[in-house]
Parts: sequence; C-alpha cells; structure tokens
Amino acid sequence: MAPGNPGWGGGDYLVMDDAALVRLALAGDREAFAVLVGRHRPMLVGLCRRVLGDRGLAEDAAQEAVLQAMVGLDRLERPERFGAWLGGIGLNVCRRWRRDQVREDWSLAALTGGRAGPDPVPASPAEAAETAEAAWRVRRAVGRLPAGQRAAVVLFYLVGMAHREVATTLGIGVGAVKTRLHKGRAALREELTGWWKEDDMAATTTGPVTMRVTEVRRQPGEGERPEKTVILLAEEAGERRLGIWVGAFEGLQIAFALEGTELPRPMAYQFMTSLLEATGSRLAEARVTRLDDGTFYGVAVVEGPAGTRELDARPSDIVNLALLAGAPVRVDPEVLTEASESEKGASYLAEATTYPDDTTAIVVEFQAEMERVRAEFLRRH
Repeated sequence: MAPGNPGWGGGDYLVMDDAALVRLALAGDREAFAVLVGRHRPMLVGLCRRVLGDRGLAEDAAQEAVLQAMVGLDRLERPERFGAWLGGIGLNVCRRWRRDQVREDWSLAALTGGRAGPDPVPASPAEAAETAEAAWRVRRAVGRLPAGQRAAVVLFYLVGMAHREVATTLGIGVGAVKTRLHKGRAALREELTGWWKEDDMAATTTGPVTMRVTEVRRQPGEGERPEKTVILLAEEAGERRLGIWVGAFEGLQIAFALEGTELPRPMAYQFMTSLLEATGSRLAEARVTRLDDGTFYGVAVVEGPAGTRELDARPSDIVNLALLAGAPVRVDPEVLTEASESEKGASYLAEATTYPDDTTAIVVEFQAEMERVRAEFLRRH
C-alpha cells in the first residue's frame, strides 16, 4: 500500500487516470508519482533523444526532467495533462543542455557519420543575432496560442513528432491533432506574415528525394590541416547535389563500392549485408531524415519476416549498405533544401569539388599501400 493512502494497493494505480495520480502524488504518495513517471517515461526519453540525438544523453536529460517535475508538481495547473507537461520540462532541459554544450569537441557521429560541411564553422555575430531574433519571435507567437494548439504545434513542428505520436502524448485523436495544427498554423501565419515565410511551416506535398552517390573526394591532411573526405550525391530527377562529410574509413568503403573493388575478405559493410540476407531481411531504403547542428541523421528501412522496421543509423553506414544492397538512397526535402540550397551549403559543395583525390585515386592509393605492406611482410619473413 502507498504511504499516506492505506486504502490504495499497487494494482489500483494502473487503472487510475493521470489527474487522480497527480492528486495522490501531491498528497505525498510517492508510489502514485512513480506510476505517473513509468507511464510517460518512454515518451519523455524518446522526446529527449529526438532533440539530443544520443540515447545516453536522452536518459540523463529525462532523469533531470523527472526530478524537476517531482519538485515542481504543485505548479501543474491541469493534472490531466501531466504527460505533455513532463514532455515540456524535458524539452527545456534538452535545449539548455544544447546551449551549454561545448562545440569544440564534435561527437563521433558528427565526425564519421555525416556532416553538412567540412569543418564546424561557428555562426557569425550577424547570424547569431538573426537566429536569436527569430527564436524570440517564434516563441512569442507560439506562446500566444491556446494551450491545446500550442502543445500540438510544439510537438509536431519544433520537436518533429508524427501525428500519431502527438496524439498519444496529448491523449487525443489524430483528427484532433490535425485540427489543432490547422488552427495553430492559421494563427501563426496571421501574426508572422511579412516576416516569416509561410513555406517554413507548410506541410510538404512531396516525399523524400531519391539521390544517387556519384563520387568520393578527399583533401589529404597536411601539417595541422586534417584530412577531409566527402561523398557527393546527385538528385536523380533534378539538378540538386548534396555533400556529406564522413570519416576516412567510411569514405574508403563507399569508394570500394563505387569502383566495384573485390576484397579478399568481407569488410564490415559486406558482412552486414550478408547478415541481413541470412536472416531473410533486406534494406529497402536508406533515408537521410534530419540535419541538426551540422550533423546528418538517418534511418535504415529494413523489411524482414517480422515486418518493416525503421532503424536509427548514421548516413555513412546506410549509404554504404545501400550501395552494396542496391537499395535507393533518399533525402527528406527539408534536409536537402537546408544542406544544398543555402549559401553556406553551396560554398561547401564548391569546396568539395576542389579536393584533389577522386574515387579512383582513393582506391588505387589504398591498393598500393596494401601491396607495399604485403611486400614488406614477405621481405621480413
């Protein structure tokens, strides 16, 4: 039985709604709060992971959000909306962490898995000021929306949840979510007209853009200048291009695939492809879904005996697998627009074309080095 509430047993909590559990928790019932947290923790961790892009950091951020919720539970005005309130706390924690994050040390995913540029270039003072003003205007406009519309807009547009995920989080139907988003868009359009372009929030009517990998280019390191490797993709039904900066190993494997290089033993990506086939599965699609702080994120769409699954993956990995498996590579339109059509994106692409080593040169150099090592080994033995 819960402390302070001798009439309630543990099983009774599971059938209670959030509002009743909040009231018990405010009365000092710790078990009721634990049930609340357990009920909404998967949503909270998923939300934090979408923002931070790292499972470990997401778990830590969720834990801090739970502690803040426990301390500030008396500030919750609508107990039936505990889940959305907890998610909002989680978002605030994640945003603070991202503001405080030191940008000098890039994550392994950023360094090897797919960057939008060759170097982490800080924003200029003008860009920073413009971004701050934009954030203030949007926060003010969203903050003026009615509570229901505000929650839907934040979760769908700013967090990136799907309609069904928003519905689950808010405890309403998908149709109600769409209605709230429609009304929220109308209100924001009216307030931000003349400053914010409508197409920044308009729902896209086109799907992911199919692209093909055309080449790998490399700028060798020299002195303190690090080596840079980029894979270049071109739109199949258009003229847009995309550059994804990756690690040397990942770039070399893509070069092997493009050149059709036969390797004496299977490397990591060949093994992963064979493993999928052995389990009766296949890579149906490699999709780049997000560009966050200069780092690309993606999913591998895998079809198998258990159905279709979308697996979180680095773009460098799924592009490698797609080349070996003959699967299409697709990029979400918003990502392609941000990465290739902006002034900064265009300058990065222009830089990539100046890198002296192309796909063939990268493969030939590797093969020559392997022959040299083999000859040296035979000489010594």
